[in-house]
Amino acid sequence: MEMNKTIDAFLERKEIAVAGASPKKGNWGQALVKELRKKGYDVFPVNPKYEQIEGIKCYPSVTELPGNVENLILAVNPERAMEIIEQSSGTGIKRIWLNQGIGDGAYSAVGLELLKKKKMEFVYGFCPMMFFGKGMHKFHFWMRKNLGKTPVEYVKN
Repeated sequence: MEMNKTIDAFLERKEIAVAGASPKKGNWGQALVKELRKKGYDVFPVNPKYEQIEGIKCYPSVTELPGNVENLILAVNPERAMEIIEQSSGTGIKRIWLNQGIGDGAYSAVGLELLKKKKMEFVYGFCPMMFFGKGMHKFHFWMRKNLGKTPVEYVKN
């Protein structure tokens, strides 16, 4: 599977769920919710601890998301990512982005194998803002791409 096509599908679909968003200052999931909304996306925060994030209804689980939500960004630790990947089976979720900034983020080799086993499209090895954002995010992407630091499933173009 070419990761490029999965990234394109993330960019094209206007509905994106973000698991791990919280109203806490400095939370990366919250930052993603804000940025994606600015870009015109319908964002669906997922966190069982909150009813709302950034004034938007927060869903307690991916199993309760509307059926038209096909894209899910995981802004959680690798253990929680595994649970959410399992919960995503049988829902409308088709694509999962294992958020990765500094460090592994939601990524784990076991989580990646689980996504492959469940035949779900996936993105890993990138922060979503490298594609949804601009400025330093785009520069960070350019650096990774040109230094050969991209996942094997990502086809350079």
